[in-house]
Amino acid sequence: MSKTYLLPAWIILIFFLASAPALAQKSKTKGSSGVTEYLDDKGNFASHLWYGGNFNLGFSGNSYYSLFNLGIAPMVGYKIIEPLSVGPRASIQYSFVKGYATDGNIHKVQPLSYSIAAFARFKFFRSIFAHLEYEYENAELPYFSGPYLYYDAAQAKVATARVTRDNLYIGAGYNASNGGWGYEIMVLYNALSAPDALELPFLIRFGITYKY
Repeated sequence: MSKTYLLPAWIILIFFLASAPALAQKSKTKGSSGVTEYLDDKGNFASHLWYGGNFNLGFSGNSYYSLFNLGIAPMVGYKIIEPLSVGPRASIQYSFVKGYATDGNIHKVQPLSYSIAAFARFKFFRSIFAHLEYEYENAELPYFSGPYLYYDAAQAKVATARVTRDNLYIGAGYNASNGGWGYEIMVLYNALSAPDALELPFLIRFGITYKY
């Protein structure tokens, strides 16, 4: 899917996030009794916020190279109603790639990537939730020549380049929280993963939450 098709959806999501407090206030006066009761108990903006931080861990590889990913991402959620939350997320990710290069030797390269995202989350039960997220990523990737890492003799290192890409994560998770501090684990699938991407389309995130 191209960025041209994703742009309208991204604009709609940003507008939805920006208007969430107004929608909640409108629901307070005209919504169902369940929504009204929730907003009456927690009427100010800050009381609808919860906080979290995710950690992701991934491995992949073949007979030519191996890849290890480690990332951290703070996030803030806004509870429109008790089960439904939306919010922003930012992340930074470290990668470690080791493999055969074009000079015939084994080399290592350590790219660093970062991203911003918007998510929506719906809690089905006390601890189980569904998660949908659009992410805009600025990624540093190593160059390849066929299955080999491209070794730049002039720079005496494996060549890398920065690219931007869109990710769309769909998945579910488990959160153990009593309204204060808690922990969670998510399994996500990247529906926009490129066929030639180094990373697997599946991602596991571990994290902590507060007031979720």
